[in-house]
Formats: sequence, C-alpha cells, structure tokens
Amino acid sequence: MSEYGQIVTWIAEDFYKGRFDVSIEDRQCAPVSWSCVPHVECVSYLREADTPDRTIWTYITFVSAIDRTRESQRLWWNALELLESHQEVFDPLALLNVTVGELAELLSGFDVSQNKEQDPQAWLDIARTIALDSSCPVSRVIYGKTVDAGKLLKDLATRDENGASRFPLLNGRKTAAKWIRTLASPGGAGVAHIDSLPITVDRYVSWATENLGLSKKDKLEAQSDERYIQSLWRSAIADGNFEAPEQVKNTCAGLEPALSVFSRHGCGYCKKIGSPVRFGLACNRCRLFK
Repeated sequence: MSEYGQIVTWIAEDFYKGRFDVSIEDRQCAPVSWSCVPHVECVSYLREADTPDRTIWTYITFVSAIDRTRESQRLWWNALELLESHQEVFDPLALLNVTVGELAELLSGFDVSQNKEQDPQAWLDIARTIALDSSCPVSRVIYGKTVDAGKLLKDLATRDENGASRFPLLNGRKTAAKWIRTLASPGGAGVAHIDSLPITVDRYVSWATENLGLSKKDKLEAQSDERYIQSLWRSAIADGNFEAPEQVKNTCAGLEPALSVFSRHGCGYCKKIGSPVRFGLACNRCRLFK
C-alpha cells in the first residue's frame, strides 16, 4: 500500500469505526463517525420499523433537497416525525393533490422548514417529476430499478419545457452527489457505477489535500484546481483498501463522508485556532506536525 493509500485508509477507518478524537469540546457536537451521521441514524430507524424501501428513498430524496443548513440532525429527525404522521407528504402521487401552502404549513409545523415558498415548491416539483415521468432515471431508482450514477446526475440537471429545473435544490453540485451516495448507502437503492462519482472539493478538502502532502503543485494553483484535487484523491483511493458499507467500499463515495469530517473538523479546526491538534491517524502525515 502506498503512502497516500495509507492516508485514505486511515481517514476512512477512523470515520467508519468511530476513532476520530473528539476529546476537544468544539468537536464533541460533530457527527464524526458513520453511525452518528443524521441520515444514517434515521434510515436505520426506518429499517428497524420495516418501512418500505420506496418510502425510505423518497424520504432521502425530499430531505436531501432541503438539507443545506447546519441543523442537519434536527432536520432529518423532524422530517422523520413528519413521515410517521403524514406519509402522504413523501408519496409523489399523493403530493399531486397538495398545494404549496398546505405543504408549507406541514413543513413549518414539524420544524422541517420555515421557508414558505422555495422549499415546499421544490418538494412538489420533484414529486411531480417522479410521479409523472416514470421512465426518467430518478423515478426509476426510486421505484426500485438499478440506475447508473452518471445517468442520475444528468437527469438531475434536466429542465422542463419552460426551462425550469425538474429537480430544484436537489440538482446542486454537492447536493446531487450526496443524494446519490445516500440513496446507495445507507439507503440501499440500486445505484450502478457509483465509483464514477468524484470527491466533492471545498476549501476544507483543499486544506486537507495540502496538509497531507498529496499535492505537488503550488499552493494557490492547487487549491483552485478542482479536477486536479479530485484526481489526487481518486488515485489515493485506488492505492488504499478501507472498510466501508459494501456499496461504496474503496470508492470516492465511500471516502467522501469521512474526508468531509476529517477536513472540516480536523484541518478546519487547526486552521481556526492557528496550531495543529491531532484528530485522527492521518495526522501522522500532516505537514503541520513536522
């Protein structure tokens, strides 16, 4: 195993086995292991309650679309309470008869969203597309077919005859990739070629790439080159071998949630306080400790 393969293996296994160091108070509220990630907890709860797969997948779909805040844990659990009380809100066909105002009232009442327009409208638009276009990739995966990850990404980017997005909010770059990963694991939906999804690059991942010595480019040049950073992590994954749920094992989709936690709560924390503080085994390769 190469040095970089060892780095991704450490990051992934620290995350999936719950070994990240959360002894520092600022890190204690972070979901720093797979079992503590909100959508993982909620899907596990639904599985134990014998919830049908399709309902789990629509739950993942609608909640993923509006999961863009720091209150992710509260959002997923509140949405689960909404599902238990109003299953029709997660049924695309039933939603054809629901107005924006009616849905907004329910989302607000269960503290899922206080946005009275954009969130409920996006929810209904997504439901309408799934209900009325059963042949599209997104509908097919929701209804139990195995669909290529690349086709799902392309479908999310499509627009209707009026030029409006068919999957508003869900079609964002980071949101789309996260939704597909979540459908596959923990959702268990049939997503083929999930290894085609790249690592999503943000400032935290850029910092981790630099700190761990993966990049050979000039600092500023590397941080602005998303494809370069993605290629570095893909190569490192190919050289590693880490435990993860079977659907995403040894893929960017399997590493991404772990790398997101490591880079944000590890590298991000060190940058915030201006000094290195160990977070996981991969810190052994960090330039800040040398």
